[in-house]
Amino acid sequence: MNINIFHFSDLSSAAFTLPMQTIDVWFFKTEDFPPDAQDTQILSTEERNRIAGYSQGKDRIQHQTARFLLRLLLGKYLHIAPEELVLRTGTHGKLYLDYDALTVRGLGHLPRLSFNLSHSEEQIAFAFSFSSPVGIDIEKIRENARSSHLVHRFFHPDEELRFAHLPEWESTQLFFRYWTIREAFLKGIGTGFTISADSFRIDEIDSDSGLYQLTKYPLWRVQALPAPDKYFCSVAYCVQNPL
Repeated sequence: MNINIFHFSDLSSAAFTLPMQTIDVWFFKTEDFPPDAQDTQILSTEERNRIAGYSQGKDRIQHQTARFLLRLLLGKYLHIAPEELVLRTGTHGKLYLDYDALTVRGLGHLPRLSFNLSHSEEQIAFAFSFSSPVGIDIEKIRENARSSHLVHRFFHPDEELRFAHLPEWESTQLFFRYWTIREAFLKGIGTGFTISADSFRIDEIDSDSGLYQLTKYPLWRVQALPAPDKYFCSVAYCVQNPL
């Protein structure tokens, strides 16, 4: 799978063609699109109501910016007005396009596009593909993440052993790498933590490229991405499961 990485500065020049066997990943900062620069009319009434319900201003801005950018990017890849998109939330929280509703609106010709988003602090990450389901996770490194407790609770026993004799700095780095791999995969298959996170093991395929596979899920791969400073990010995809 070819993975292209874009940033805010690429928004005006990107082609938004997205060939098959390709994943486009976008990174933004919330400050790239401050609220007063957003046309919130492209959001649905449901989205605006949900955003208004956030008690913390920071959470409200982050969620609004993520939804605004998601609609903006989806509209560019599908070549339709962002406000025409009908977004739904699956049983386990994954967003998807409601193509039946789009057909009713006379937009049934649209190709099937898989997408996912993640945000952490001031960073928002998106993944798009016409070839495979995708999941993405971005996390800011936190030194007080209680990583040993979370490793024991959520990681495979074989993985826990890998942390046993690591210095604290290396242990923190490995924890966030593995955490984003797990989250990206679980978001990719659309189940979230309804699948026990310690029921599969992460195995590295290629240390140079940062490619990983998962026991019990041989068709899935997870790619570690070059993320913004102090962040880790991974994207998951299926190698033999076209949309």
